[in-house]
Amino acid sequence: MTEVILFTQETCGACATQRQKNEGIEDEFSDVEFREVDIQRDLEIAEEYGVRKTPTILIHADGVRVDEFIGIVERDELEAAIQEAKTHRSGFAQRLVDLVRG
Repeated sequence: MTEVILFTQETCGACATQRQKNEGIEDEFSDVEFREVDIQRDLEIAEEYGVRKTPTILIHADGVRVDEFIGIVERDELEAAIQEAKTHRSGFAQRLVDLVRG
């Protein structure tokens, strides 16, 4: 599974800008899980991921962090990173299948 997590906080102007840049991206990647975490309300989750600055975007493929953006990231760069994570995931899954089949 590919997951994209946007870490924000209510007082962060750059976070609002990042949300605008991300608008509708879930529709383009319907097979990707998108979450938003407010680091002030969900401090434990932010600490778990080691996030201290906002906006921060983390991209995971099969539970492994494959990319990280701190600050505002352009839409095309984010889309490319998500696509790369999906490819990483597919490659990992295929290697696992090959390993099991011998």
